[in-house]
Amino acid sequence: MKNLYLIASLLASPIIFSQSIVNIENLRYSGELGEFKSVGISLNGSRGNEDRDDYKLNLSFTKNNEDIESLLTFNHSERTKGDALEDKSSFFHGRLLFKSDNLFDYEVYLQSSKNPFQSYKKRDLFGIGLRFDLNEMSKIGLSLLHENEQSLEGINKKTDRVNLYLYKKIKLKNSNFFSASLFYQPSLNEFSSDYKVSALMALNIPLSEKILFEIQVSSALDNDPPDISKKSNHSFTTNFRYVF
Repeated sequence: MKNLYLIASLLASPIIFSQSIVNIENLRYSGELGEFKSVGISLNGSRGNEDRDDYKLNLSFTKNNEDIESLLTFNHSERTKGDALEDKSSFFHGRLLFKSDNLFDYEVYLQSSKNPFQSYKKRDLFGIGLRFDLNEMSKIGLSLLHENEQSLEGINKKTDRVNLYLYKKIKLKNSNFFSASLFYQPSLNEFSSDYKVSALMALNIPLSEKILFEIQVSSALDNDPPDISKKSNHSFTTNFRYVF
């Protein structure tokens, strides 16, 4: 009953709808063997002074064996006002992790996104680096990435960055768990003036063996944002995810 009350309260709350940071870590099933597929959906709407509908659909596929862990995830978001489509965004992320006998594993990833909610037309990146398992609940990643970004005004910017991320998972009662991810991505050429910082916190509530309810709060800072967009973005989303 407590879980149902919490869910009802959050769904009744106002939603700040934007392309939130994708919770990659919770989709990886790191350390587990097998195939994992899931579909997630988030729906938000309002009626009265303004008729608005927002939705986000997420698909993910993970395949892990004793040597390689792989992940593919895609999501699509749309924002409508009345019968008109105002904006839409998409996100694709692919990642391979190669296990080793060292204190770290090797990983390579690529990502492509289109996000008018955050004032850029397209952002593509490719990265390669190391991942350290401190324990089952804590991870650290260090990599180099190449970023190719195009703003809504058509300005192209290519940047090489360091990517440092930290991940922490905390188990709660009744199989619930809390997770937090922090990313820091400074430019190699302008380390102190051009950097991106993002954080994601998520409360995960299993409703059954197959259905997971997620509450996510994310915040992102771009110290050198595209065009005239603001440096910071914040979002709050609720999501139902079905695992099969």
